[in-house]
Amino acid sequence: MQEESEKKFKRSDERKGSTRKNIRFDDDLVEKIDADRKEQPFSEWVKDACWKKLKK
Repeated sequence: MQEESEKKFKRSDERKGSTRKNIRFDDDLVEKIDADRKEQPFSEWVKDACWKKLKK
């Protein structure tokens, strides 16, 4: 869970209920994701993969 102090520093144009995180992906991982996701947006594919991992 995020602490309250983190939440109040969101920019005014940020969406409520979500947090932006910048992460770095290995090039070979991005290539494999791109090959698998077809027309699905990259971020949607990654979020779906995260939810699947958390359900295990």
